Amino acid sequence: MKIGINARTFSVDEPGGAVQAAMMQAKELSARNDTEVVLFGHKSIRDDFPELTVVSDNYISRSQAFGILWERTSLPKLASSQEVDVLYCPNGNAPLTSISVPTVVCIHDVNAIKRMSSNIHYIYRRLTIPSSVNSAEVVTTVSEFSKKEITSELSIDEGNISVVHNGISDYYLNDGPGKPLDLPDEYILYVGSMNPRKNIQGILDSFNILKDSMEEYKLVMIGPENKSIFKNFEVKDSDNIVTPGYVSIEELKFAYKNAAVFLYPSKYEGFGLPPIEAMACGTPVIASRTASLPEVLDDAPMYVDPKDPRDIAETTQTVLENPKLSSQLVERGFIQASKYTWENSASRLMDVFHTL
Repeated sequence: MKIGINARTFSVDEPGGAVQAAMMQAKELSARNDTEVVLFGHKSIRDDFPELTVVSDNYISRSQAFGILWERTSLPKLASSQEVDVLYCPNGNAPLTSISVPTVVCIHDVNAIKRMSSNIHYIYRRLTIPSSVNSAEVVTTVSEFSKKEITSELSIDEGNISVVHNGISDYYLNDGPGKPLDLPDEYILYVGSMNPRKNIQGILDSFNILKDSMEEYKLVMIGPENKSIFKNFEVKDSDNIVTPGYVSIEELKFAYKNAAVFLYPSKYEGFGLPPIEAMACGTPVIASRTASLPEVLDDAPMYVDPKDPRDIAETTQTVLENPKLSSQLVERGFIQASKYTWENSASRLMDVFHTL
């Protein structure tokens, strides 16, 4: 099967979780012996995909505004000229009207439509997502939770939505130590964007409660800087809080493996890759019992109320002070993380493509 992928988002400098997931799906699809993958995007992505055909006709600027214009005007014609069997749009960026090529669009979640991003991002997604969804033959999403959200917010028949779980890189599952990163000796770790829906304020408030009784622990927060599409929020370094910024996968693995506990009390997730990655690296996880996280993480973490900083702090302290409990969480985490591979994700996606 010849698969075209809208790779417009792949050229961003610091890809977030949804874009990283899309890139991993592209690589896994191309590794199969029953596919030919063509990427439609800026020529700069050839460095990340040297063995794949990258079609970048008319893509003259890496700016986001131009990329959006390009995918609305040039992409449909390019997909047709390349004679692909299906056009996969992994970041909610399908053509706004039906085209000659069968289209599958992935909607990770509807956080922007629920006003969890900036006003301009809300307006853009509110204007484009319904049309993209209606023009596609099939919609995919990453969890049963997101499927219900999409059905509710966009009034789509759930029979036209297929769940394709994300996976994690095999790199996290192997025994390697990762690449050393300058971090405190003892620390609590958060990984993700500095987006208020990730409950950054709740993390900070709970750490302020915790640090008086467990002053040997620092808080490490890893992730890209706050982008304009998110509501304004900044976290600055202090004596007790370390923010390395965006790091390589090798450095991230090191951070996961050496953390005392991984803290992820997010308010809203469509899937939630970081806690699964932390589990794969043998780190006990604390997560919020909300949105997709109970579905994706099952019984592997300790759960907290994301609205209650004291609950987050007390649960974190319980894990840190109880080696037996910590070991049990690590064991359950390994089992849960092993369920999510990009090979499985690509296989499920191929099942969807074959229905067209």
